[in-house]
Amino acid sequence: MTPDDILSTYLKADTAPARDLVFEATVAERIARRRAVASVAALAPWCAAAAVGLWGLRPVLPMLDAIDGNLSVVASVLAAAGLSALGLVTVIRQATRG
Repeated sequence: MTPDDILSTYLKADTAPARDLVFEATVAERIARRRAVASVAALAPWCAAAAVGLWGLRPVLPMLDAIDGNLSVVASVLAAAGLSALGLVTVIRQATRG
């Protein structure tokens, strides 16, 4: 064998490995899960701020009696949605750590 044949044989034996689709899918799933958790976690402060803002507007707008009674309901729903989103984030993180 010539040195060129030996070199070509050596280079053919050291080909790049095939793609591992299971690994790529697992990594893509983890990235998507982190993005989903981050987006839900980013909504919780906005819900809390909206609830506090609505709560703060209640005494300022006494002329709107029809809306004034409903602001506390809307604020409590926003607060509950924010807290449940935060709880969902916590549950997802605990489930994926194992």
